[in-house]
Amino acid sequence: MCRKRRPKLPEKCSPVFPAAMAEPSTDPAAYEVPTAKGSTFLGSANVDVRLSEAEWTSKLRPNVYKVLREKATEPGHRLKFPEGFDDHKDAGVYLCAGCYAAGHKVPLYTSQMKFDCGCGWPGFWTNVKGTVYEQRDADGRRCEILCSKCNGHMGHVFRGEGFGYCTDERHCVNSLSLVFVSQKGGDVISPSYTGRVHG
Repeated sequence: MCRKRRPKLPEKCSPVFPAAMAEPSTDPAAYEVPTAKGSTFLGSANVDVRLSEAEWTSKLRPNVYKVLREKATEPGHRLKFPEGFDDHKDAGVYLCAGCYAAGHKVPLYTSQMKFDCGCGWPGFWTNVKGTVYEQRDADGRRCEILCSKCNGHMGHVFRGEGFGYCTDERHCVNSLSLVFVSQKGGDVISPSYTGRVHG
């Protein structure tokens, strides 16, 4: 069941990304994970990365733009690494591809939050606290998940599937919504898929 969108929290309670977070940790263990049964780290929208549509279009590849800004979906069960992250197992941190294109490094997920859920897209049982929020799709059928900082479309969240994690959540995320930074360092890795997306 989709959670109701929470009202914006007071400033002191909102997810904060101080200047030190310009270079977020690449160590997955540096990020808190929920431990209580039924808990969630989904937060609320706190959008402060704003570009015009012309700027988004100029900074994002066409298929990435369609996923992040127009809520399209990449083809499932096809984007194996390096085209996508479904089967990607390296240790590190996944950043928002939209924020990254706009010059901000915003960690959304880590390799410790990722699991092989078999759905054909990267699956995560939780997110970096407060960096992702949910809202019901316009058709009322599913709960969309979005980056709290740029409002970019990530995918959808599902509950009650019995994977055994305390959140009981499966974040079904488009690879094209993410870029990856290895725990070992090096260049940021973007999915290489340039083909069609749907929706």
